[in-house]
Amino acid sequence: MTLDKLTARRAGGGTLLRRAAVALTGAGAALGLAMAPASAATGTWEPVADPDSTSWVDAVLPAADGTVFARGGYYPQGDPGSGEFSTYWQRDGASWKKIPTPKNQALDTTGDDLWTATSAKDLWVVGGMAATPTMANHWNGTAWQDRSPADKTVKFNALKAVAPNDVWAVGETQWRTDRPTQQGVIGRWNGTSWKITKLPQATNGRTSLGALQVLSANDVWAAGQTCTGQDTKTCRGYVTHFDGTAWKEVALPQGTKEVNELAASPSGEVWAAAGTTVLRRTGGTWDTSASVNLPTVHSVSELTWVKGTLYAGLGQNQPSKQTGVLRWTGSAWESVASPFTAKNEWETIATVTSLTGGPDGSLYATGTTHAFFSTGQFASRLPAGTTR
Repeated sequence: MTLDKLTARRAGGGTLLRRAAVALTGAGAALGLAMAPASAATGTWEPVADPDSTSWVDAVLPAADGTVFARGGYYPQGDPGSGEFSTYWQRDGASWKKIPTPKNQALDTTGDDLWTATSAKDLWVVGGMAATPTMANHWNGTAWQDRSPADKTVKFNALKAVAPNDVWAVGETQWRTDRPTQQGVIGRWNGTSWKITKLPQATNGRTSLGALQVLSANDVWAAGQTCTGQDTKTCRGYVTHFDGTAWKEVALPQGTKEVNELAASPSGEVWAAAGTTVLRRTGGTWDTSASVNLPTVHSVSELTWVKGTLYAGLGQNQPSKQTGVLRWTGSAWESVASPFTAKNEWETIATVTSLTGGPDGSLYATGTTHAFFSTGQFASRLPAGTTR
């Protein structure tokens, strides 16, 4: 989990009063600078209804078999002072069916990296709490199974299931004052146990991985940040690639900060987001021509492919009329219709915290909103056939 995603989490507010309404909307205004006009960016977003009157949706995860999972939170006494609890649901026809919360699971409910699924009987989540900081849990359709790595120094930040017996995860060894060297970690589940690979690291240095893309067993990408010492001034963005035999660092342009998002395609394109810098790798070289240069945007918070089209979610550091979601046309970014419609002029999208594509070509977006000193959240779906 990257810094941008950590700071995008909810902070205070009421219960469902903080769930901003999502209404139908037309195409967003054209973006300036290098952005293309939005004339082709049509489509009507549909609201994703809250599962019940006491809970809200923070992220949506469509699986390859058409199953849709949702993750969110609730206050047990209906009051923020009682503490927020995470919960999970599975779409059952026209309604949501609640899934029990896994034991010792973190209250970390936003973002796409912390969970993955291939079917209704194959859902994985990672996280933990203070007493058990490293947890990996698997839902088999009936019950949760503890699938935590045997090495308790390992902490996973992102994972991707290819099949029930083939799951990849990335993270780092946990930092402690008596063990300041922190290694990047890659794990692979074979159906029985995790095989853990720890990347080489200089003494007192640290590497953390929080982004993962799996194209095949011989084509896996991971990214994050590496530092030669404990001072943040020694840190830089980091990308590594697995060719089926070994992991090898892929050099980034000098000055690249922490890579918080990755997107790779079978055609050989690799995209990496580091703040507002978007790097595109084709033919073995990186270029920055796809960077997002908008005054209110502090990061590209999400990257996802939908039927061969790349979408980006934005994080903004101040109220803005930007739609929060962009689409790559092949030569420039264009604004997509906003997944959130404000009730008044003061409500705007703050950060798109989750952006996921379904196997049918639909697109799900969730995120947080600005409204004076309070925050809200939205969840919506762009149906298949309207995402291009």
